[in-house]
Amino acid sequence: MDPFLGLLVLILGLGLGLLWSSDAWTRSTKLLATALVVLNPLAFVLFGVSGRMGSIEVLVLLAAGVALPVAAAIRLIRTARPTRTP
Repeated sequence: MDPFLGLLVLILGLGLGLLWSSDAWTRSTKLLATALVVLNPLAFVLFGVSGRMGSIEVLVLLAAGVALPVAAAIRLIRTARPTRTP
């Protein structure tokens, strides 16, 4: 496999692990943020495997690749609860 892909999966997994281990958000917010972040790479894989990846599809997926994580970050920032500090 490509080392870049492995690094991307490692960063994504670490970020989602930190998200799910935090007490700052409710379960529904964590599910929404996870779905928004994971959908775009999944769409790239599905379109890439089917062989139906034209220039328009690539541009739409790249735009979604920026918009979906930004939407997830905004949602997380707005719904964060204060956490206890030791």
